[in-house]
Amino acid sequence: MRGRVTLYWVHLQWTFNVFLFLLLDWWILYRWSTWQNWTFFIFLFILLTPIVAFLLSVLLFPEHIENGYNFNQHFEVNRRWFFVLAALLPPLDFIDTALKGQQHLVAQGAIYPITIILLFVLMVIAAITSNKRYHAFFAIFFLIYILIFISINLRILS
Repeated sequence: MRGRVTLYWVHLQWTFNVFLFLLLDWWILYRWSTWQNWTFFIFLFILLTPIVAFLLSVLLFPEHIENGYNFNQHFEVNRRWFFVLAALLPPLDFIDTALKGQQHLVAQGAIYPITIILLFVLMVIAAITSNKRYHAFFAIFFLIYILIFISINLRILS
């Protein structure tokens, strides 16, 4: 199959980025396991991030891959919706952090709201622009960001 499709490295990078995000998300979601005051709202809210990540995965790959399929074109066709959905993730993360309490939110440090705003803005820009250099930059930037975030969260969950 590899010889019969046209791969696009930015598309492949976003595939890997979404995979890493899902790993991190499930690790962080484990913090909810000690939550005492479960409500249906909390349950539904916790499902939102994995649902959005699933939809991102759906947008990254076609239902059927035909001979001669071009993933560069596929990425361009789905880019806008991919990044519109991805732009939901930073605000969802902030709400998730805030729901865990003021102390937990403050413990994230001053850099946390800055990174949330930055990622949101970069996602919105990615949804708007078709500039290939921007998308190449952002795919690598997000990889570095998620790897740093993973390294910070390797500690024991509390």
